[in-house]
Amino acid sequence: MTFDIERSSRNPMTDRSIELDERRGMAAQKATDLRRKDAEVEAQHASLAARQQELETHLFAAAAATWPEAAAKARYLLERFTASLACEDPRLQSLVSAVLADFAHLSDPARREGPADGTAARKPAARKRPPRGSPG
Repeated sequence: MTFDIERSSRNPMTDRSIELDERRGMAAQKATDLRRKDAEVEAQHASLAARQQELETHLFAAAAATWPEAAAKARYLLERFTASLACEDPRLQSLVSAVLADFAHLSDPARREGPADGTAARKPAARKRPPRGSPG
């Protein structure tokens, strides 16, 4: 087997790249764009799933120490539930939204009357005085 030097010099390689998309028809270009976008969406979905897994591992690593922490965990789970396909019922979605609004209202630091640990301070119940002249 011999190597033809003259023949190889007629087809020299160049550093210039060829844009293949320009040489394809319109349908092939659209199909290629669709495949590229689909691959991007899949990559973004995988990245989101990894970040959610990391958040959930951190969020649920320990038991909640206060009611606001417990409410934050419940809020996260309810938001994930309503975003899923399992929660298509509009009535159920409105109920979950109402519970989330309650959590937001009750977790508001300006509204809290109790200590910083989330426990509410209990006020002693007012005693009713018996009317005058009655026994007791």
